[in-house]
Parts: sequence; structure tokens; C-alpha cells
Amino acid sequence: MADLKHPSEFDPFDPGVVEHPWEFLGALRREAPVYAIPNGVYTVISRYQDVRQAALDPEIFSSNLVAVLMQEREEGEGPTVLEVPTGGAQAVDVLAIADAPQHTRQRKLSNKAFSMRRVAQIEPHLRALAERLVDSFLSRGRADWVAEMAVPLPVTIIAELIGLPLDDAPRLKRWSDASVALLSGINTPEQLNTHFSDVGELIHYLAAQFDAGCGAPKDDVLGELIRASQDPGESLSRDEVVSILLQLLTAGNETTTSLIGSALMRMLQQPELEARLRADTKLIEPFIEEALRLESPFYGHFRVVRKDTEIAGVPIPRGTRLMLSWASANRDENEFERPEEIDLARPNLRAHLSFGIGIHFCIGAALARLETRLALETVLARTRSLRLAAGNDFGHVPSLFVRSLKALHIEFD
Repeated sequence: MADLKHPSEFDPFDPGVVEHPWEFLGALRREAPVYAIPNGVYTVISRYQDVRQAALDPEIFSSNLVAVLMQEREEGEGPTVLEVPTGGAQAVDVLAIADAPQHTRQRKLSNKAFSMRRVAQIEPHLRALAERLVDSFLSRGRADWVAEMAVPLPVTIIAELIGLPLDDAPRLKRWSDASVALLSGINTPEQLNTHFSDVGELIHYLAAQFDAGCGAPKDDVLGELIRASQDPGESLSRDEVVSILLQLLTAGNETTTSLIGSALMRMLQQPELEARLRADTKLIEPFIEEALRLESPFYGHFRVVRKDTEIAGVPIPRGTRLMLSWASANRDENEFERPEEIDLARPNLRAHLSFGIGIHFCIGAALARLETRLALETVLARTRSLRLAAGNDFGHVPSLFVRSLKALHIEFD
């Protein structure tokens, strides 16, 4: 067996480690389950049980922070913590970055707007869209799965669910990508300025959509939230609605795009797996859970410590910023047997943390699973065979926060 590396032997900002973080995360689980990254901006929690415990304890591990932008810093300087620009509409803490009691009220109203009924009703339309997207490239015998399916399917569906004009989908995608890129951890100052500008534009756009819909709210997510803002008993403000829409658009787009891309990549890297799923489409659902576990769309989420505590025997002072690493926890050898393998009969298939856990469990998890299942079912049904095209490098968008393929070139008969 080769000598196992210590975490100190890795540079978490090295492009090679960013692209292939698994050896580094394994070293953290073995040697440093509570690990302050070299620039001191945040501390990584890497073991499954520690991550789970922190996520389930919002009283100590607060989600109430707008953004932690991980940047290199000069010797002696403190962490860089920046906030999204507000402009004419005030960005406020909601859902994923809010704590009780605000979170409780916001989540209740958002759950109603993003209900299972609404998700179930959209399935026939979603399947038809997936079929149109596949049909658009079917005659060519090859495609970029990311650009031609993984990107347009989620952004179209989330725009329709919210009630935004479909003609705006390209700029909604650009703006939501910028929102996620703010947290990549490897932005240059120029990139930060561009991302801030784009997010500011998105906030203004969503505020305008809110204002335009107030006169006659429709039967969509925006309409539900507008009605909640007009109900004196609900007390949902305009700024809260805009910020909720920002999160729903961003997370609903990024998470599912990443999952649809990674799932097909994983399937085609094991031809025998594709054959199994093609022969029995009921196996697609457990396969999606394994794809989620192995290719978590978000590497983790942030928390700030409210009072002195400890994790894994390590003191954690009040004010410490943490990243709860879903990606590392999902490969924890103490939780998942043979964690690097895809096991469709794994007894704890849904124990992964890719959608979070506790009060901040992803509000769009059901939709992400549905979109991914229908994308895979459709491409399998409309082809006789699928394979990876030559020249794939399987590179991801550079980020310490999200794991999203740049492209996935496929060929098919």
C-alpha cells in the first residue's frame, strides 16, 4: 500500500486538488477532521457523524451568514467576508442562510409555494421537454450533454415553476451562475466585481417581477409568495420574497445541472452499469442516489459557530466559520461500505448528505431527483447505445463550493 499523505502535504487551492479533491478529503477524515484551511477563512468538518451533528444543531451552528468568500490574503490580514450588493431591492437572509424563527416562517411559506403537488403536476411537461431536448440532437449521433440537456432542462423548469418569462432563461442562467461563483473560493478581484454586478442585476430583475405580479398573482411560485406578502398574518416582506426567489432560482438551477451531468458521466464510465439501467429503468432511482453521494453538487455549506464548542475533541471558538463538507461525509468509510463504488443495493442509499439534513434540507430535492430521472430515462429510451466520445477531460468548473462539469461529450446510436 502506498504511503498515505497528511493534509499538510496538500494545497487546497491547487488546481489539481480543486479538480480531484478526494485524496485530500480522505486525508482530512483520517488525520484532521477539523481542519483550518491555510488562508484561515474557514474550517472544514469532514467526517460524516461530525457533519451530521453540526447540521442538526442550528442553535450552535448558525446558517445566518450572507456569504463567505474564500480568498487569498496578505500576511496578517483577516478573512474577506463580502455581501451581495443590494441596490434598489434589499437582499436579506432567507432559507439556507437564515435561522429560526425567521427560517421557520419562510420555510413554511416556501414549502407551500414549492409543494409536492406542484412538482408532481409538472412531470408530464418535464418529460415532454426532456424528449424535445434529446430529439434536438438525436440525428447528429453526438452531443454535449451538459450544454444540450443538463443546462437547459433545469433552468427552463425552474423559470416556469417560479413564473418567469422563458425568453429570459439565458440571462437567468448567467445570473444564477454568477451567484454560485461568488462562493467559488478562487475568484480574482475582477471576477468578484463581475459576479457582484450580475447578482445585483438579478436582484433588480426579481424585484421588478415581484412588482409586476402584485396586481394579479398567478398560480405559480411567484404568485404564492406574492399572496403571502399580501396576507397580514404571514408577514412575508417584498425583500424576503426577492431573496427567496434568488435562492430557489440559483439552487434549483445549479444543483440539478450538476447532478444531470455527473449522473450520465458516472453511468457511461461503467458500460455494464448503463446496460443494467437500460434493462431495468427502476434502477435509475437508486443510481441517482449513488450519483448524488459520489458527485455531491455542492461540496458543502457554511455555518458560523454561535458559542464555544468542540467537534471531534477539537475546541471550536465562537465566531469560527465552518464548511460542513457534504462531499467528504458522503465518502466516509465509517458510514458507507466501499464508498468509492456504485452500489445500487446499498442499504443506506439515502443517508448521503448531498441535499443537506435537518431544517435546511434542500427544498428542491424532489424536483432535482425527478428532473434527473426523466433526463436519464429519456436518453436511454431514445437510443440503442450510449458511450463517451473521445476527448472528454471530465473537467469541472473551478470551485471549492460546487462540482459541475464543464462539458460531457457523448455519442449514441
